[in-house]
Amino acid sequence: MSLQFLKDALEDVKALIAITEQDIIDIKIAKNDAIFARVSQKEELIASFIKKKEAYAQGIEAKLKENYPNATITDLTYEDKQKLLGEGANEVTAELHDNLEKLKELNSHFGKMSLAVSEFYNSLLKNILPVEDGGYKKSTLGNSTFLKAEI
Repeated sequence: MSLQFLKDALEDVKALIAITEQDIIDIKIAKNDAIFARVSQKEELIASFIKKKEAYAQGIEAKLKENYPNATITDLTYEDKQKLLGEGANEVTAELHDNLEKLKELNSHFGKMSLAVSEFYNSLLKNILPVEDGGYKKSTLGNSTFLKAEI
């Protein structure tokens, strides 16, 4: 049963990867509304992943206390750990690790793209509506150098 939590957590990570890949495609073509629309879905998947990961850990902890009442996980031999984790756990954890690495790389790439877009919009806005920084208070200047037209 606890292995099923791990498999379900893996499916959450795969879904997050798919959404992040779509976010990268959408940011390239400025479909910001689509990206923002998926934020709540991503948050739900993250919360689901965390719950499943915690449920898996609690299941392993319960098995440890039941099968090895006076031991900690570090006290166990490799074979005992494999028995505790269950058949197929190695493959699922390896796949989970690989997918989490992929998600990390995609999120890093998306984050860099988001920052570049944000900086572009901010610089464009400053050119259209220049702002004078007066400490905590920022005020818009009357004339825009960007909007001047030469005749």
